[in-house]
Amino acid sequence: MLIKKPRIAILTLRNTYNYGGVLSSLKVVYEFTSIYFEPTVFFLGFGSDVGMHLKKGKFTSTAKSLTYFGMNCIEVGARWGFWEPGHYWFTRDTWKAYLKDFDYIFVVSGTCIAAHPAQILNKKYVMWIATSYNEDRAEREKKLRGLRAFINVCAKGIMNTLEATILRQASYIWAYSAYAEKDFLAKLGDKTEAIVRCGFPIDTSIYQQFDSKKEEAIIAVGRFSDPRKNIGMLLRVFQLLYERNHKLVLYIVGMKPDAETLFPFINYSSYKNIIFTGQVSSDDLHLFYQRSQLMLITSYQEGLGIVGLEAMHYGLPVVSTDCGGTADYVINGTTGYLVPINNDMEMAHHAHAILLNHYHAQALSFNAKQLIEKQFSKPTIYARFKEGLTVAYPELAQHFEIVDKAKQDLSLPQESRPFNALRETRL
Repeated sequence: MLIKKPRIAILTLRNTYNYGGVLSSLKVVYEFTSIYFEPTVFFLGFGSDVGMHLKKGKFTSTAKSLTYFGMNCIEVGARWGFWEPGHYWFTRDTWKAYLKDFDYIFVVSGTCIAAHPAQILNKKYVMWIATSYNEDRAEREKKLRGLRAFINVCAKGIMNTLEATILRQASYIWAYSAYAEKDFLAKLGDKTEAIVRCGFPIDTSIYQQFDSKKEEAIIAVGRFSDPRKNIGMLLRVFQLLYERNHKLVLYIVGMKPDAETLFPFINYSSYKNIIFTGQVSSDDLHLFYQRSQLMLITSYQEGLGIVGLEAMHYGLPVVSTDCGGTADYVINGTTGYLVPINNDMEMAHHAHAILLNHYHAQALSFNAKQLIEKQFSKPTIYARFKEGLTVAYPELAQHFEIVDKAKQDLSLPQESRPFNALRETRL
């Protein structure tokens, strides 16, 4: 049986640092949709090659095709990039031309704003999103000055109204966490039937063993140039832990903060035991997880905190601030501990207790891996995707059934397969 895959547009954001939660989620969605659809990724571009550029006297924008981490993409250039409410509105004709042949639209991003083109064009869309617009920007707004701060004040009300419109017009929403779901429900009013908590898929096919001979090391992973990550608390907590154990090492994996942010901490006695790795490959990150005993998350806000899920799959207990999404998997005394934001002493206390008590650490490690396998496995999250897409697009139910049946036939021993399964089925 020849299976024709329908086309699907994936609307997202592209960051400049090429890692992080949005990119990880985009890769998940592209992998999932590639099973059932022909996916194309769309995102806004601000570079002078596609976008309007006042300094160069360029007042037009274009679009271009490209491959991004192996994904087929279209980058649509922005106009008047400083004015966020117009990012998609000013280029709506371009979006209309590119999206006209797509009946299915899957939005994956931190906030819902990437869905604006679909909302403008009154197209049906589903969204997998992590946080509200205000929560996403709260800490960064504190650093805005002068004209940028003024523009932000002028745009904020419009963006909040736009966010509410996009949320209400969505056909289905997967919220990353209970924290995000609660926030979105408050904005949806009486439209509550089309939103569920989803989580993030972790590949549990490889079971990571707990290593009792791990280094005396703690790990923190994230884009620490982002003020939401609250690196000040991380460094203060590590100083408290280092005072009790001078052999302890802290691996800080991800984008390093600027010198001004780090300056107040460079005279800490523990600073020499902090290793800033910068951005690393997935393989190297796995090695750091395997070498570490514990993860610390000190954020002001997390829609979920994907790195915490990854660490728990490697058997690392997690001590995190009560910053939103981490409450879905950091269970006090079971998989780790939640502490109030900027309560350095409490975080250090729990971290030290885990590092000191090997049997307690093993119990937390076992529970953490069990939780990931039961609630955050790839088949579990993929099933939620199919359920949501079927609610939004009922005609897809039969398509999913046919493709899954063909996949099942191909997984059978050759002598057990239907005659034409190998020769004619295209997945």
